[in-house]
Amino acid sequence: MKKIHANLLTFAAGVALSCGAAAQAWPVKPVRVVSTFGSGSPADALMRLVGQKLGEPLGQPVVIDVQAGAGGLLGAQTAVRAAPDGHTLLYTISTTLVTTPHLVKNRAVEMKDFAPVITMARAFTCMLAAVSFPPNNVRELIEYAKANPGKVAYGSNGIGGTYHLEMEMIKQKHRVDITHVPYKGGTDGLQAAAAGTIPIAFAPCSSVVPQARAGKVKFMAVLEHKRAADYPDIAAMGEQLPDYEKISGGVDIWAPAGVPAPVLRRLHEEIDKALGQPDVQALMKKIGFPYDGTALDDMAVQRRKDFELAGRAVKIAGLKAE
Repeated sequence: MKKIHANLLTFAAGVALSCGAAAQAWPVKPVRVVSTFGSGSPADALMRLVGQKLGEPLGQPVVIDVQAGAGGLLGAQTAVRAAPDGHTLLYTISTTLVTTPHLVKNRAVEMKDFAPVITMARAFTCMLAAVSFPPNNVRELIEYAKANPGKVAYGSNGIGGTYHLEMEMIKQKHRVDITHVPYKGGTDGLQAAAAGTIPIAFAPCSSVVPQARAGKVKFMAVLEHKRAADYPDIAAMGEQLPDYEKISGGVDIWAPAGVPAPVLRRLHEEIDKALGQPDVQALMKKIGFPYDGTALDDMAVQRRKDFELAGRAVKIAGLKAE
């Protein structure tokens, strides 16, 4: 028995030493970040600036490999095939691993195939309305929709998008008949509401502000449980609807499953430091991406919750995997 115990201790020590050695040796070559965001997009600009900041402390260049398309799956499939040594990362919107897997029959990638590194930023989203639409808040919207079943429509960022799924959950809970009109993106719905062609839409709050100031649309709610510090004058959805459930959104960095824990921690720490630098903070404020820096464990727990909620929302919306 003593011999077995001694052998186990020796094995554990060996594993610890090998993990430590892996962390000390990493990185030994350029770090590749597979990005699912289009070149020139705000998220792309943020990652390129952060990548520049990481080069010095890591002692290796950070290369951004843009692979946008297929709801993020194209880049995710590339990243998941990489060796789990910390030299390849996935930079994507959270829905790539939270929502998309529920919408495809043959799941080429799933959340379990990746290890969380950091949630770099969140983008606050608002529900907005055309200025001519009578209701001025979500409670009034629900009452109006009940009095006018089937006569109110809302625009989303596409079938199966976060806006679509959250609104369908609200419709079910409050038993209202509101027609869904999918657009290619959130700003398309915003433009339609500004033109008065659709009464309700969703869009990033940073995009809504100029239109609201110009008197072309009005805010209905920010999609949060509590008021956002960046938008203190906009009522949170959770204030108006206590039973509101949010599928959290964010700009995430993941690594292929199996990357040593010390490497994940080092990645998290260095990216977190880069995000805190003044010029990075200035860019994030400009593009409307609030700094997050979510811890590894917190990110893993939150994304698992989001995944379960998204699965339930997909069923409520009556969507089938294709």
